[in-house]
Amino acid sequence: MADSSADSGDLTANLRLAVGDMRIVHPVTVPKQAVAAAEIVPALQGIVNAVVASAEAGKTISCRKGCGACCRQLVPISRTEGEALLALVEAMPKDRRRSLSERFAAANEALTKAGLRDRLLDPGQRTGWTDRDLSTAYFALGIACPFLEEESCSIHADRPLICREYLVTSPAELCAGPAQEGVTPVPVPKTSLAARGLDEERAEVDTSARWFPLALLLEWSRSRPARMPARRPGPEWIERFLKRMGR
Repeated sequence: MADSSADSGDLTANLRLAVGDMRIVHPVTVPKQAVAAAEIVPALQGIVNAVVASAEAGKTISCRKGCGACCRQLVPISRTEGEALLALVEAMPKDRRRSLSERFAAANEALTKAGLRDRLLDPGQRTGWTDRDLSTAYFALGIACPFLEEESCSIHADRPLICREYLVTSPAELCAGPAQEGVTPVPVPKTSLAARGLDEERAEVDTSARWFPLALLLEWSRSRPARMPARRPGPEWIERFLKRMGR
């Protein structure tokens, strides 16, 4: 990566990506020093944004502020994103954290009653269930994302990677249908999947099941194994992410 900000301790480079038929040039800035994977999430967000922008070019997107149907879908996030979101929540004012905690608790209760909580938190309990099965069962419960406020994302700038990839060109009201009939998503490459298992020591390990739902973020934080997060220089994290994208 070409250093353009040596005084700040960061490195900046223009990434040149070939994603399907798309050719993307995107500037990325990351710390030179060794950091936890969660600290390079903003750079990953920028990469995903660039891919999405290329995929949606020339299309008329129906998604608008106030249309929150997609915020009732299962939102699978990686451990790396989970750590970044926990830091975001912890930095919020006390009253805001209290309100969020109540919404997360309500989501946990609903998923527990539906018999989905443990299956969603533990990949080992998903035997016989496809991701589609889990998504359908989750959506049927109508659980609003705890970050949804007045039908809009209250953390839009920091929303999960996969949320950035869901765009439609069909009428927005169709997204609320239980079978999603008539919904026409924009075909966006799912680069967000490359964040799953990003902090694993062995980059080649299949970590496709290493996700948990955003709605159970606080439950996950209480049950996740205590461990020291792996630390690598920022450019190494980006290299790992790009290699995983290639797979």
